[in-house]
Amino acid sequence: MAIAAGFLFGGPIWGFVFLAIGIIFLFLWFRARAEEGEGRLEDISGGGETPSPPEPKIPSLVFVFGAPLGDNDSSTWIMMLKHYGPSSAHNCIVEFFDDDRKNIEHLWLVANGSPPFLPLGQFDESQKLFHIPEAAVEGPVPCLPFNWSPIDPNRQHYTVSISCRDGVFAERWEVTRVEGVLRSRVVIERGPQWIRENPGANPVVFECKDPEFISAPLATIVPSPEAKKIVHPGWKPLHRFDLPVAIIDPNDHVQIAGIKQPDGGTLAGDPGCWNILTRHFGD
Repeated sequence: MAIAAGFLFGGPIWGFVFLAIGIIFLFLWFRARAEEGEGRLEDISGGGETPSPPEPKIPSLVFVFGAPLGDNDSSTWIMMLKHYGPSSAHNCIVEFFDDDRKNIEHLWLVANGSPPFLPLGQFDESQKLFHIPEAAVEGPVPCLPFNWSPIDPNRQHYTVSISCRDGVFAERWEVTRVEGVLRSRVVIERGPQWIRENPGANPVVFECKDPEFISAPLATIVPSPEAKKIVHPGWKPLHRFDLPVAIIDPNDHVQIAGIKQPDGGTLAGDPGCWNILTRHFGD
């Protein structure tokens, strides 16, 4: 309208002046609208950066860990259920599997084929099942420790399936004697459903690995009974206990022994992953 008025009352020159003013006005108006749209998009997208997924909360659960019973080279180990996490663990079902014994069972089934089941009395127990209604942060887990005879105490492999109120988890625990010293690695991860629902998130809940640890292959044969060392599970005066080792005291309690010194004292040394036996994790 302003351009038409310029042509009508001021002649062609003023018409072109009003036309230029109109073009500039429209350019500035469209530019302002574009900048306003970019600002709204930036507000919505959080500054243009993709927000990182929130850190998953620390779960509370029960897992399995143990030590040789009576002496560091004992053929019998005592396995204990340990609490992990910042709060009580509820309604936990824990399935403990000896992977070495399971591998020997599998090899027998492959070699024999028929019958498709293990003969009674030929194989020792290879798994256990526990149900813990509640395990508090402080105090022992309300489940008695159990004794276990590894195929080879110097090379052990275990898998533990854990299902608690806070989710499903899988524990992998290995033990290898390296240059005369028992070394260990334990990893607790979340279950497959959590991994599917949280792509890209770290499924590891807890992990500990001794720097000197070396993984060993699964057992394929059962050693002769003569190769097993049977020791008394209690305290032995004037005996040097190497870490790790558990003993049963006169009150029938499990104690984790230190390294005996010439002056009669004990030295904890560097326990590595074996401090899981005496410490709580996941606070």
